[in-house]
Order: sequence, then C-alpha cells, then structure tokens
Amino acid sequence: MFFHSNALLVIFVLGVIVTFIGFGFRDRNPGILLLGVGFLATLFVIIRKAIDVFG
Repeated sequence: MFFHSNALLVIFVLGVIVTFIGFGFRDRNPGILLLGVGFLATLFVIIRKAIDVFG
C-alpha cells in the first residue's frame, strides 16, 4: 500500500474537520463552524505536543 496507515488516519481526520467547517459555512451555522475550527486547533496542539515530547 502506498500510504502508511498513520497517513490515512491523518487524511481521514482532516477530511472530517473540513467537512464540519464546510457544513458550517453552507448552513451559516457558527456552532458547527466553530466546532470544526476547534477540532483543527486541538489537532494542531496535539501534534505540536507530540513533536515536543518525541522529537
């Protein structure tokens, strides 16, 4: 398989986050939009912390 399973997991999670943001823009619902942005920020913080701990 070309992609490693971790890469597929990251692509899937980013796809779900972008879907939340897209639904928020489409429905003009700031709650769903903020949910997607919050998930994106949480993912960024988790990745930064993992880089600090293991990198």
